[in-house]
Amino acid sequence: MAATVYEALVALTPTAKFSVVGNTYSGIQWFSSNIQKPTEEAVTAEQAALDAQAPLTACKNQASALLSATDWTSIADVANPAVSNPYLMNQSEFLSYRSQVRALAVNPVANPVFPTVPTEKWSS
Repeated sequence: MAATVYEALVALTPTAKFSVVGNTYSGIQWFSSNIQKPTEEAVTAEQAALDAQAPLTACKNQASALLSATDWTSIADVANPAVSNPYLMNQSEFLSYRSQVRALAVNPVANPVFPTVPTEKWSS
């Protein structure tokens, strides 16, 4: 004869306290001597590693956002007078800018100095 879920839980976890409400089990409290709690040193070391990584992650995220904002400048048609009128006359400045920003995205630093975004120069 098949046991109910409740009976199966009681059989498998005799040290657990729980209550059944409809088809859900709430108020589960597990008591086990097998659970290893992390030491304070391990938690502190992990937090220190995360704290050290935070400025690098912020640098990478900012660089990615700057690249996304200027993606349109690297499309060939934007600077091609035969295809687009008006056309972007200083696409090379944007390509240089994006190269510098991409370097920060690939190799993030803790205190980045981002280059200034070039001003768009359009043909008349």
